[in-house]
Parts: sequence; C-alpha cells; structure tokens
Amino acid sequence: MNSLYEHIVRHARTHPDKVALLSCDEAGNTLESITYRELLAKVAAAAAGLAGLGLHSGDRVALLFENSPELLVVSWAAWCSGITTVPLDTKRDTEELCAYKVSLSKARTTLTQEDVRTWVGTPVSYMSGLSHEALILFTSGTTARPKGAQLSLNNLVVNARGIVEWLRIIPSDRFLVQLPLHHINSTTFCLAALLAGASIAIPPRYSSSRFWEQAAKTGATLTSVVQSIIFDQLQRKDEYAAVRDRLKLSRIQIGSAPVVAASVQAFIQQFSIPLYQGYGQTETALRVTGVPMDLSKSVYDEMVEENSIGTPMNWVTVEIMGPRQGDEASDEAGKLLGEGEDGELIVKGPAVMQGYLGGEPAFRDGYFLTGDIGYYRVVEGRRFFFLRGRKSEMIIKGGINISPLAVENSLQKISQDLDQAYVVGVEDDRYGEEVGAVLCLKQGTDEARAIRRLKFLLLVVTPHLRPYEMPKFLRFAQPAELPMTSTGKVQRTMLKKFPREQWESVYNLLETPHYRFVVVDPQSPFVAASHALHNHCWQPLTLDAHSYRKKLAKEMTLVAVDAQGALAGQISFTHDKDALTCVSICSATYTYKPAPRVDHVPTAEEVQEYVLAGHDPVINFHTKLGATFVKVTSQGRPEDNSALGYTVLLEYPPAAHATLTPDAPISVQLIEAVRLLAADLDLKVFALSRPGGLAAYLLATKKEP
Repeated sequence: MNSLYEHIVRHARTHPDKVALLSCDEAGNTLESITYRELLAKVAAAAAGLAGLGLHSGDRVALLFENSPELLVVSWAAWCSGITTVPLDTKRDTEELCAYKVSLSKARTTLTQEDVRTWVGTPVSYMSGLSHEALILFTSGTTARPKGAQLSLNNLVVNARGIVEWLRIIPSDRFLVQLPLHHINSTTFCLAALLAGASIAIPPRYSSSRFWEQAAKTGATLTSVVQSIIFDQLQRKDEYAAVRDRLKLSRIQIGSAPVVAASVQAFIQQFSIPLYQGYGQTETALRVTGVPMDLSKSVYDEMVEENSIGTPMNWVTVEIMGPRQGDEASDEAGKLLGEGEDGELIVKGPAVMQGYLGGEPAFRDGYFLTGDIGYYRVVEGRRFFFLRGRKSEMIIKGGINISPLAVENSLQKISQDLDQAYVVGVEDDRYGEEVGAVLCLKQGTDEARAIRRLKFLLLVVTPHLRPYEMPKFLRFAQPAELPMTSTGKVQRTMLKKFPREQWESVYNLLETPHYRFVVVDPQSPFVAASHALHNHCWQPLTLDAHSYRKKLAKEMTLVAVDAQGALAGQISFTHDKDALTCVSICSATYTYKPAPRVDHVPTAEEVQEYVLAGHDPVINFHTKLGATFVKVTSQGRPEDNSALGYTVLLEYPPAAHATLTPDAPISVQLIEAVRLLAADLDLKVFALSRPGGLAAYLLATKKEP
C-alpha cells in the first residue's frame, strides 16, 4: 500500500455499498450506517475542511472527541493529507493536561466534534507513501508528566497488517469498538479493519450491562478488551443468555493491561468464545506479540493457563535483555538472554515509534526498551513470551497507565497528616492492577482520625486526584518499616511484596467489636444487599437496580457488616464543604407496616407542632441523640405515605469527642459513625428525616374527618 487515501478509494470502487462504519447508541442500535462510498466522501470533505483551517502537511492538530465515526474520519483524513493528529482524553485529561499536550506537541489548533460538523474548504492533494508522521499519543512515563510517542503512518500500517494476519480479519468481519479511540488499541484495530475491508461498529462507550447487547445488535464478529471488561462480564450471565442465539462473536482479543489467567479461563468456559492475549505498547503502535489462532486446543489451553502473551508478530524482533556479566548493576549495557532467563523485553521493527517528543531516551542498540520484565519458552518450535512484571513502577489499571509520582503528589495535597507516600500497583482481579499507597503519618498525629479523614477525602470528589487514580488499598507504616537501598531510596518493588492481608481497603472506614463500617460504591460486593435493605426499609419509595447504582454514585452509603458478612444496617448521606447530611437510615431488623390511608393532610405548621410535641417516633430517635429541630418541608418526599410527603430537617450539635457505642442499636451506631467522620473533618451534621408516624398518629387520634 503506497497511500492510505488510495486504499480508501480502492475500497469505495470495489465494494461501494458495503458498510464501513456504524454509529451506534449505548444499546447497540444503529444511528448511522456509512458505506465505503460515503466514507470516501466524508474523508475527502474532512481533508478539505482541515485545509480550509489553514492546516497543511507537516502540521499537527489536537482532537478532543468522544468515541464516534467523526474521530476516525478526521484522523484518516489528516493522515491522508500528511497532518499529524494528537488525540486528547475527554474523560481523564484535565484542562491543564490538555494544554500541556497541545503545547508540547506544538499542535496548531484543537478540534472538537462540534467544530467538524460543517466543513468548509477546497479539494486537496493527498500524501503518497507512508513514511510521514501521523500520530502523537501520550503515554504515562516514570514521571508525573506523560510522554508523547511519535508514530509514522508506516508504523501504524505495519502493526495493523500484523493484526489482520494474526486474528485473520477478513472483509466479512465487523469490529466492535469497546475501548477509547484516543487509545492506541482502538486506533490500530480500526485501521486493521479498514485495511481488511471489514466494518467497524462504534458505540459511545463501553457499558458493562450492555456489552452483550451491543455485540448482538451490531453483528460484531471481533472486539478488543482489557481485563476489567472480562471481569465485569463474568457477572453478566443473564445479559449473555438473552442474546446468545444472535451473537456472531468468534474471537476476542485481550491485552493493554495485566491479564488475570483465572478470569480468562472462566470467561472461555462460561461463554465458549476464545480469548487471544496480545502484548504491546503505544510506542510500538500496539501489538508486538499475540497468542496464535492456529494452536491445538491443548497448547492453547496451556498458554491461557500460563498467561502467555504469545509469539512475536511477523514484523518484529523480540528479545530478552539482561545486564552484561560482571555488570549486573548497570542499565547502560546488556546482553541477550536465552530460554527461561528473566530480563527486559526489547523490541525492534518497522512498527516501533520514531521517538518521544523532546528526545527522551528509549532505545539501545536499535531496540526499543519496553520496561517490562519477562522470559520466553520454546513450544512446538516457536518462542512464547511471558511477563513477570514492570521494570518501572508504572501501574496499569484496566489498560490505563497511572504514574505513581503523580498520585503521590496528589496525596500530599489532599492530606496534611501525611509525612511520606509511596504508590505501587496491587494485584486486582477486576483491573489487573489497582492503586495501592504505603503511607507514613506525621509524628504526633492522631492515627485513627487521620486514617478516617484520609479515606473519606479519597472517596469524595477532590480536584487533586482523578477518580481512576484513587488508591483502593492502603498500608500505614512507620518510616523504619520501609525497605531502603544502601543509598537511602525506598525499594518500591519490595513494597509490592507486602502480603495482601496487610493492605486495608479504602472503603473500610470504621471497625467495632461487632461490625465493619464499609462505604458502598456501584462496584461494591455489597451493592445487591444494600439495594435490598433500602427497598425493604423505604417502601414504597423503592428503586430499581440501575437507579440505586446512580444513587450510590451521588450519595455516600455506609453499611454495617457483621462477622458473617451480612448487613445489619446502613446510612446514606450527602456532603458539601460545610456539612454531612443524613438522608436515609435502615436497620435489618426493621418491620415494615403499610401506611394507613389519610385523606386530610395537615399544614406544615400543624406538622411542626406535632413534631415539637414529641409525638413522632422517627424524629424522637434523632432528638434523643441530641438533634434539634430546624424546619419542616412539605412534599419533600411525595411518595412517602407514612409521613404524608413531609420531611423534617434536624441539626446535630458538634461532636468534638464523638465515639461509637459498640452495644447500642445499629441505627444509633450509624448516626454516631457519621458524627465521628464529621468531627474528623470539622463539619456540621444534619439529618433530613421523615415524620414517619404522622399518618398513624392522625388516624389513632381520630383527627381524620
């Protein structure tokens, strides 16, 4: 292939009415179908539009797009015109990080989806050959700042051709995009589908609950995923069963993050769809190795069980490099190692990047240094490679690179109680790796309060830390416990070796002799039990599963878990910079009583009089714990028949020395837990409660007409 544009022209001429791109909604329904003839016209229009903006061959343009056909069209048009694209991450890139990437890449302008809806320009001439720069993708380095990998069109085409051959992609295939299009995975896989004359289905984002529905409705035969998606789908048997007879998926590629072999085995057994692990990096334009499709079942099963990353692609030379004999402490020179010997994977071939922006070193003797430690074993005459781990401390969570230094810097901004913070990857079934932090508190700090305070601050929105960077596992240590080198550096590789039981979950906020008090988020193992308890206590204000997960994302829910793992109760509260406000409380021992029918609804003044007279058992619960009345609101919860739609706001006094009473009723302990957190953070505490006995009181005192 001498020209990407001519390749698109050839497809448009040989099969003009064949579908090239499908724009889909989150359920997989087709919103727009674009044929190869239409694709050619759109690429030409986009190329003309880029020229109309004054962009020419050799220029760079930043693209701030969601997953969409427009992003592919604009990217391919730019590459056809000799213009380099610089994709930005709409979800994770802060305004400051976007500005940094645009500045470092010297992009002339930044385009969004709105900018390209109506192109204005004139026809342009297209680039011949593939040697020109096409793409700059930023990948996290060992520092807090990401590095920009410079990839030529030839790098991308070579790797895409390797994927076509590896996974046997043919024109009748349809590739389902599940990962972000600003990521090298989807970028190169979509190019591979284009080279093969296949089609591409593009939903707006990955959806755990609609993965199988998307696959069935789009008619996808192939997709590429990361470990977290496999983990999610193991819990989606019902969704799979609902569309099983319509599925056309014949193989799934997995990579771009550490893979858990047990999850892959369970997925294959449960869904009877083969998974093929691949390995590579942004710097290599994606895949370097992959588990071949031509293996016998016994060898394939063996490679899955041993978590092999497969054999080298046809374009690449992969070796294992170690230090020279007698020079084990040096990283400057190395030797090639043999079968079974551990060392750094090094890569050479035409898909390897040109280099990093700024010229940061990445090569030795013509080989790209991957920073990954592994080995190879010869099986049936072929080298199969296996990973041991990262040479650097980089954390790869669900395919996303996370810089430990960046997280450490953020932790120091979040908590003034910290003296030292060291962030490492902790093995995780869902994401492959999760973020763990080994922390040393300042001398004289109240340890219990500092730990609760830090956990709470990590679990709420903070400008210093993006949600996916939040440490899920913490270990508090004394400085003397930290493993040090002879030169006084902390050995991060040793920190990762702390036994799992020595790490504590950020979600475990408090413990008493009888209960653990755990924060429930939408991914928590306690979601189902929490949902059931909420619906039991708050009849008829019940929620479906989807609505309840949305509620968990907006409110903090703290559950009390007993020694058997059962929920004894839970409390939900909102937070702002000044206060925590309790909005619901549930006890597993609560007995639901249907609300009596009341035709006469009292005024707010009458309800206030009722509450202040001490007639309501729910409000009395709070006042006995020290809360004082603030106001009554009508129609606060219209569906709450017991309270006739009224809510009551109460305020608890400051609790500078709040504690938990281990033998108190669980409802009391839950309130105490919130007051304890508020005291840690110097916040007020309110309760938005309900006069739950109002309807029954009116009926009993015969105030009904």
